Amino acid sequence: MTQKEKELFKNLCSFKQKHFDVDLLDAATPTVLGQLFFNRMQGVAYGVLKEHGLLNKVNREFRNSLKMGYEQQSEKNQSYFKCLNHLQECLRECTCNYALLKGAFLCAAYPNAYRTSNDIDILVAPQDVTAISRALYRAGFRQGDIRNGQFEPATRKEIIESKMMRGETVPFIKEVNLPSMKFLEIDINFSLDYKPGDTEFLTKMLDNATFYKINDKYVRTLRNDDFFIHLCSHLYKEATALPWIEMKRDMTLYKYCDIYMLLNDASMEEIDLIFKRAKDNGMEKICAFAVMQTSKLFNLANDFAVLKSKQILKDDPQFIHRVISPKDRKEFIYKEKNILKRLFSNDRRGLIIEVDK
Repeated sequence: MTQKEKELFKNLCSFKQKHFDVDLLDAATPTVLGQLFFNRMQGVAYGVLKEHGLLNKVNREFRNSLKMGYEQQSEKNQSYFKCLNHLQECLRECTCNYALLKGAFLCAAYPNAYRTSNDIDILVAPQDVTAISRALYRAGFRQGDIRNGQFEPATRKEIIESKMMRGETVPFIKEVNLPSMKFLEIDINFSLDYKPGDTEFLTKMLDNATFYKINDKYVRTLRNDDFFIHLCSHLYKEATALPWIEMKRDMTLYKYCDIYMLLNDASMEEIDLIFKRAKDNGMEKICAFAVMQTSKLFNLANDFAVLKSKQILKDDPQFIHRVISPKDRKEFIYKEKNILKRLFSNDRRGLIIEVDK
């Protein structure tokens, strides 16, 4: 991509900024269009062009592709919200603490059709996985995966290995046959890391979970600061894990956009609260990682959060460039330090080298 194409991409994704550089629209190429769809940012890009009255300034195919993507996402979200209501009904009788994560809250928090989700994530304490699982089984869910548009049940071995090694269950899936959503997939998470481990902070998060009203929808989720910290943790886990890099799913931009949306307008007091909560629970550097990388990928207005993150990482500036192989605990480092260039690389695996210990 040319520098101008990268700048246009960045501006089309930075939906919180007040002004748009019209001169960048000359770079509305098929390459930019492909990157928007690959990074699940087509709905945002269409909304930005519409908001600034610029839809007629780009090529018809560019505009119509974004419009169709936006409309499909709007349809999908209507189905997703129905599924969300259905899930909360399924869990109504559960007495244990749980919180719905990521898209369950964010799809409604964004402007219409800017954000979609392919599943619903539930966070629970390890001892409550069985109770939640039983509720889902009673509601007609089964564990497995969707391959080639068909449900394939998981084996007992796969179910046990996932719980033991990954800190999450094999997905629970139910055929719902809604527009743009044939299956509903539920992921039960009971760890903040690659695998089951210390659950003290997780328990604290769940103790503060409550119902939030977002537009006309109620969602049981984490307290605002904990929600942000969990997003950072999830982003960090995927962005720094070698298997995700090899699958080319480590830096999909919509995950960074979640950080950008919640962070851009946050007050200094809110930022201080987040970082204090993160520091108290050993996650301060992980939040700083997410803020620093996001600030390179979007036109982020929150200078205070960036400054705070720089201070946290001043003694470990390489933290935002490290990669871990969870399987063998090998450590790698990125040769390419420019985060935006890294995003557009066709081979990020080729940008890292193993660190000698």
